[in-house]
Amino acid sequence: MAEAEGVPTTPGPASGSTFRGRRDVSGSWERDQQVEAAQRALVEVLGPYEPLLSRVQAALVWERPARSALWCLGLNAAFWY
Repeated sequence: MAEAEGVPTTPGPASGSTFRGRRDVSGSWERDQQVEAAQRALVEVLGPYEPLLSRVQAALVWERPARSALWCLGLNAAFWY
């Protein structure tokens, strides 16, 4: 407790300045808007292909191993043919 008796505290990263906090919040808000705009654009472009993309994702993460193995063998055979 000797530090707190006569030593003034200096603002720093540990003290959490309120000005810095306000700037971070506004930056976060702008980033959220950018993310939402990008999400809307992707949904608009990729919306019709969502079922196909879901099937491809399921095959790539091996949700159904037998089906993924067949896809792997089929694509490999098509490549080497």
